[in-house]
Amino acid sequence: MSTSSLRCLILGRDPSGESHTLITALEPDQGLTRCLLRTHRGKGTTAPDLFDEGEVILELAKDNGIRFARDYRLLTRRSGLAQNHRTLERACRLASMIRKNPPPPESAAVCYRIALESFDAMASRPRADCAYFKSLWLMIKDGGWPVQEHWFARLGARQEFAVNILTHPLDAQTIEEESVLALSIDLERWAAGEAHFVLP
Repeated sequence: MSTSSLRCLILGRDPSGESHTLITALEPDQGLTRCLLRTHRGKGTTAPDLFDEGEVILELAKDNGIRFARDYRLLTRRSGLAQNHRTLERACRLASMIRKNPPPPESAAVCYRIALESFDAMASRPRADCAYFKSLWLMIKDGGWPVQEHWFARLGARQEFAVNILTHPLDAQTIEEESVLALSIDLERWAAGEAHFVLP
């Protein structure tokens, strides 16, 4: 049986039967992919964790069914995401948004870069709420939806808040968390209504 190597971001990890874990991963060529990895493996092996960047060795199934992962190699672990509840919450929401709205193959590379940079920023810098808003904006915009012309144009006085979040680095953000959350919810609802996004 032939194999292939896949560099990816781990966005989901769910038990599947007694001996396997269903891995949902984002990779830069095709977008979202799923595979089964044996739960109990040899000593010295590392189990995949959410937000990991890793390399999966896949067995290519002949019948085009679910693929099995022969091996997993950790490249980067973002343990900083679990040190703050709000940060972890924002990272989980971003991962869930991507899982529920997988990018088409032509957008996979950009979505991968946005997710990678967002998880890195959330793990090491303040204001995960602003990082989430930025990443959501960028994914919608990259998808070709008129977020600037339609959503942003109707914000009124709140346009200044959105501009500040999008143009300032995370370390320099001064917008209150409540305002960022309100903008994020508003943007999600617009994406669900206009771009047919499925919300977590």
